[in-house]
Amino acid sequence: MRPDGTYVARKLEMFSDQGAYASHGHSIAAKGMGCFAQMYPCPNVECDAYTVYTNKSVSGAMRGYGIPQAMFAYESHTDDVCKTLGLDPVAFRRKNIMPVGFRDGFSKNENYYDTFNQCMDKAIAYMDYWKKREEFKDQTGPIRRGIGLSCFWYNTGVWPISLEHSSCRMVLNQDGTIQLQVGETEIGQGADTAYAQMAAEVIGLKDYTDVHVVSNQDTDVTPFGLGAYASRQTYMCGFSITQTGQILKQKILEYAHELTRMPVADLDIVDSEIVRTTDGRVLKSLSDLATEAFYSLTHSVHITAESTYQIKTNAYSFGACIAEVVVDVPLCRCQVKKIINVHDCGKLINPALAEAQVEGGMSMGIGYALSEQLLYDGKTGRGLNNNLLDYKLSTTLDHPHLEAQFVENPEPTNPFGTKALGEPPATPVAPAIRNAILNATGVEVDDLPMNPKVLFKRFSEEGLIHDPWREEK
Repeated sequence: MRPDGTYVARKLEMFSDQGAYASHGHSIAAKGMGCFAQMYPCPNVECDAYTVYTNKSVSGAMRGYGIPQAMFAYESHTDDVCKTLGLDPVAFRRKNIMPVGFRDGFSKNENYYDTFNQCMDKAIAYMDYWKKREEFKDQTGPIRRGIGLSCFWYNTGVWPISLEHSSCRMVLNQDGTIQLQVGETEIGQGADTAYAQMAAEVIGLKDYTDVHVVSNQDTDVTPFGLGAYASRQTYMCGFSITQTGQILKQKILEYAHELTRMPVADLDIVDSEIVRTTDGRVLKSLSDLATEAFYSLTHSVHITAESTYQIKTNAYSFGACIAEVVVDVPLCRCQVKKIINVHDCGKLINPALAEAQVEGGMSMGIGYALSEQLLYDGKTGRGLNNNLLDYKLSTTLDHPHLEAQFVENPEPTNPFGTKALGEPPATPVAPAIRNAILNATGVEVDDLPMNPKVLFKRFSEEGLIHDPWREEK
């Protein structure tokens, strides 16, 4: 570091324990490594990621595809740098974090907005951050409060972008509704609803409920897609839905030309009606057109469309999280009292689903930070707590109110202006909690989960607590 708080050089070594098989292992490590040079750009960076095979159970992708692990390391280190140099964590991030106009040479991602500052500003205002930083200075005593900040980086998908593609099939039903199939699957995240909303917008339907998504995870039946992971569905599928919807709309308007004798160029579909654009007159309902197309005695036709779109672009998702904690030093226990997660995921397709995604990610982040740990037998590699009784998930008693807010900066590379949201909410929570513990106690904690066992070790090493029995030994 330079004395002014800017980077001279940065280095990272990352090791991914994959167990017996790789699964997505090395791509997870590579993605976690990839954001190191991008989030805090520096001209001198050296990164190495290693996949290690062990006798443990097979490892796959945690929600966030390597980024929760990476963000814990990066953002914890960021606050450690600030503590060492006596710098303010917010000011340091504003000075060093990815600037507007930054473009990554590998992924070709570009930061089009002052997103990081916008997200930090929202989080700071909600948490009354500056007042609490002042209140929590130089604390002593057994019960201490702290507040901590973490920013985060995420990009859509995991493969080289030239391999990303999405296929879509649409059918006009007899009643004017649309049947929709894609290869990207609904796994409870609300994707089918978003697909219906996007299709309705492209075609010109009155309501997204007029789009019936055939959610079938059998790849012998659906168009081909690369799956439901890496927060790729809304962004990637938006391209194929747009392309296929435009093809279907053109076919509908060509059939409407036969029925109305109006030029196709003068026709449009608005609120499920065939409309003449020159004067706005409604010429025919889409349901009447569909019925005529199916049962016509002169020209009966089944109007369908199917296409594949190969995606050549990618998109950044950004945000910030601030957590307020209470640390019981003698009990070595941390409790989250207040938390906010602010995201720029582009234009919100469905705000209710977006908020639910963020709240779910925050819940996972709290568990990741404070309680969740898979234990192994050191000799055999056998899992010791591979059940939901002994594996300590966070519960409602461990949660404060989970505040989710958004900065809507439309993504210019996507037809709907949207980008990744499914996984990013889990990424910044653990380092925000960790940095709040640092603010409360002055102690850096570098191991997860930050449970009483880990906190006892660190508090003892730093002299916050004393164990006379051990000291006598």
